[in-house]
This record gives sequence, structure tokens and C-alpha cells, in this order.
Amino acid sequence: MRRLSLVVAAGLLITACGPQAPDGAAKNRREVVVAVDAAPGSAAAANWKRFADNVGIWAPDYSLTMRLGAEAGTPTERTAAVQAGTVQIAALSPDMATDLVPELAVLSAPQLFDSLEQADYVVDKVVFESYRRLFSEHGLRLLDWTDDGWAEPSAREAYQAGVVVANKDWFDRLTPHDRDVFQQAYGSGGLARADSRAAAAIGGQVAGEMAPDGEHRDWTEAVIEAHRAIIDRAGGNSQDIYDLVLHGRQEFVDRQATAGAATSAR
Repeated sequence: MRRLSLVVAAGLLITACGPQAPDGAAKNRREVVVAVDAAPGSAAAANWKRFADNVGIWAPDYSLTMRLGAEAGTPTERTAAVQAGTVQIAALSPDMATDLVPELAVLSAPQLFDSLEQADYVVDKVVFESYRRLFSEHGLRLLDWTDDGWAEPSAREAYQAGVVVANKDWFDRLTPHDRDVFQQAYGSGGLARADSRAAAAIGGQVAGEMAPDGEHRDWTEAVIEAHRAIIDRAGGNSQDIYDLVLHGRQEFVDRQATAGAATSAR
């Protein structure tokens, strides 16, 4: 995902959000309700506070209403509200996101990724646009991932990621500048992901290489069969996304090898 450069970020402080519509439509678009399940004092709550702070700096004409925890409603209510447009932005858990877009189950296939770094590369740079198109079919704009780490931290076998989504009709009416703001405000150039993982590490959920010795586990027939079962169950574009994931895994390995060779040659 693109990041705001220092020059652009500075410019955001003085850039107007566009001409005011005489009927007040522009004003209504600047009133944004955000619904997320974040417990007070949690890393998630801190990440969403940073989101609100970023919007306040980069697009000060917007008025945010943050609904956290119980105020955000149940996961089902949150999903329905952002699709209907009564909520403009919402965070959906991995389970709710997968209910909406079954192909997300591919990312949680056991032993699919060797490390969180590899998973980050694949979900951010290889499959993100594919998932964005799938969410678009449900009236939503995929903005970012929320990090949930490994489903089974002790085994580190299944990667999980929730999503940050916006009502697509609302998002599409924003100016290009404002779209960038809302696409980048949560992730903050990787800070949200880093803080979530730091909190998980403190809680005993160790993030890192899947294999204890840092070596890639051989894919047994049982693991391959599990992947096939997930693809068959999810259906849709799951096979295409799975193939992209495998391509992205190898691309990541190749990039790491190239970087390592360059370092050794110095």
C-alpha cells in the first residue's frame, strides 16, 4: 500500500477537502462513523486512537464518531451497518470477514507461511487487490488489514487477519486526497501491525518463524490435503488466490536470497 510522503503529509495540513456542496452533501460526507470492537486500554484501542489522530491532522474538516466495543454493535450488526452506509468504516474480525468473503479462508491454511514477514509481503503486495475486488462485490472498500497473528501461537500454523472496510458508495465519492487519508490512517506505515504484535508478544503469543529452528517445514501430504479442502470449501476464486499466494511466497524467498547474497558480497 502506498504511504504518504513527508511532502504530501505536510501538504495535507493545509489542503482543503474540496468545494462545499450547496445542499450540504459534502458536509454529510465529512461526518464519519467508525465502528470497531476494541477493548479500552488494548493495543487495538490505541491503534484506533492513532487512526482518529491521523485523520484529524491529515483531513481536519472531517468529524469522526468512534464507536468502540459494545457501542459498535455485534459483529453481524457492524457488517450490516457498514454495508448499508449508516456506518462509514468498520473493523471486521477474521471470522466475520471470512463469512462475507469465503476466499479469505485461504490465508489461514495451516503452514501456508514460513514467517509473519512472508505473510505480510504476500497479503500486502500480492493478494490485496484480489481481495479488494471481492469485498467490492459486497458494497465495501477494503482499506487495510488488522493483525491477529497466528491462530495457534504455540504451533504458529495458521495466519489470521481481520479487515478494515469502508462503505464503497461513501468512499467512491471522496476526493483522491481523502481516499488516501482513510486508506492510510489506520496502518500508519506499519505502526498498527507492529504495536499489535508487540502486545501479543507481551501476552505470550510469540510471533516469528513457524518452525522452531527457523527452517521451513516440509509440506506433508496431510497439509496439502488440508489446503485442498479449504480451497474446495471456500470456492469462488480461492484456487486463483491460492496460486497467487504460492507465487508470492516464492517471490519473497527469492528477494530474501538476493538481499542475502548482496550483503555477503560486500
